[in-house]
Amino acid sequence: MATAAVTKVLALKAVTLGKAIDTLWELREQKRAKEAEVKEIEVKLAAAESIVFERLDAEESETGKGKSASVSISSATSFNITDFDAFAKYVAKTKYFHLFQRRVSEVAAREIFEQKGVLPGLTPFVRRKINLRSLAK
Repeated sequence: MATAAVTKVLALKAVTLGKAIDTLWELREQKRAKEAEVKEIEVKLAAAESIVFERLDAEESETGKGKSASVSISSATSFNITDFDAFAKYVAKTKYFHLFQRRVSEVAAREIFEQKGVLPGLTPFVRRKINLRSLAK
């Protein structure tokens, strides 16, 4: 079943371009309002998590429970690159290329593609998006 918002968006095919743009604006403003609410909740959530961490640490425990939920602490080691050149040399020497994530720097790839016209293993595509701006009132 389609919600009222989805029905409204689907009905845009039958209206003027101006009305479609105004609806796009309205929907984006609604999204921004919800995102602001989510950010407030995330701040409260982080504060609550901090308190739970502090209490568990004070009790020298990794688990706890209330009336509606329980918690447990899990840990995983993560890494920050502090010397990229040293890390890259290590990867090249050991052939541990799996240590890198498969993501292309769009800016660097675009620059080389514009100079050379080709990048082996990459297929360029054009990503289109609408830039929506407020009209001054």
